[in-house]
Amino acid sequence: MRTRTGNSLKLRAFCRASAAAFALLVAGGTVPATAQYDPEPDEVIIEDSDTSSPASSVPYHGGIAPIDEHAWSNTASLYAQPPDPAHCIAGVLRPETKFRFLDAFNALRARHGLAPVRYNEAADLSAGEAALIMATNNALSHDPPPNWTCWTAAGASAAGSSNLLGGVSSPYLTYEDDNAILAEWLIEGDGDEIGHRRWMLDPYLDQTALGRVIAVLPGGTRVDSVVMKVFDFPGMSPGHAHLPNAPEFVAWPQGEYPAVFFSPRARLSFSVSQNPDAFAKVDFSEARVSIRDGERNLPVRDQLWDNEGYGVANCLSWRVDGLVSGRTYTVTISGIRDAPRDHYSYTFGILN
Repeated sequence: MRTRTGNSLKLRAFCRASAAAFALLVAGGTVPATAQYDPEPDEVIIEDSDTSSPASSVPYHGGIAPIDEHAWSNTASLYAQPPDPAHCIAGVLRPETKFRFLDAFNALRARHGLAPVRYNEAADLSAGEAALIMATNNALSHDPPPNWTCWTAAGASAAGSSNLLGGVSSPYLTYEDDNAILAEWLIEGDGDEIGHRRWMLDPYLDQTALGRVIAVLPGGTRVDSVVMKVFDFPGMSPGHAHLPNAPEFVAWPQGEYPAVFFSPRARLSFSVSQNPDAFAKVDFSEARVSIRDGERNLPVRDQLWDNEGYGVANCLSWRVDGLVSGRTYTVTISGIRDAPRDHYSYTFGILN
């Protein structure tokens, strides 16, 4: 069994001169659903070591998540109108389903000092249609072609401006609640690409919408595709004047951070987030990262940086060995150029 997230989106939506300039740039195209599929580097792949029995469980962020039969039996309760993939019906999520997800997302953003986002009801239908496209085609794509089952122009457009999750079906698919879904996009399968995380932790994101098609098909096969809109919203105008002040930086993780949203094998990351007009000018080419647990410096390796348009258009990321829960770590990043400051420092700790 596999769970996938779609390829990260390469577009900084709010910093374009006008809404007409929004162009979709995706890093990899269509994801076929085959057992021999070789994942793109920015996809989350969670594999079951034994899918021969319904009693098998799926590795999840360093732990084991048993299949929740009760949750699957109650998935219809998420909907005012349940989805029917066989007849290209995306279903209608209950208001409490959407706003429960929004609450979980805003609670996560609050841990980073980020303002809450609002729910865009006008994007509901297209987000649901995008989730339906992924569910019925057993694949993920930010640019699904018109010959895909249940394709709609609105759904395809939403797929190109959203974080995606799912694209698989299995009798043994693990049910994921709102926090588990958010964790998938944050952790990014411990890969090098962290675009989904950057969209979620964008200080200037001010709205979102949810599409989800989750169902047990005839014969017992389970499908679950999730779409979270992150830019190009109906009625959205360019510019930042109406948006809240951003913190100096956004780091992952930072502060006291729940273990459910963390993997010690994942890339840590940092973006300078003030002064949107200068985002893409921040230069990490000479940056030095140090992490100290109060007694010693931990080894930092595999530094990467870019000025791509995933949320905030600058990002430094790295890996570090030896992180454990229950300790406070101090991160210092120095040697930054073309930013308000040449060094920043913050702390984090992982909570069980």
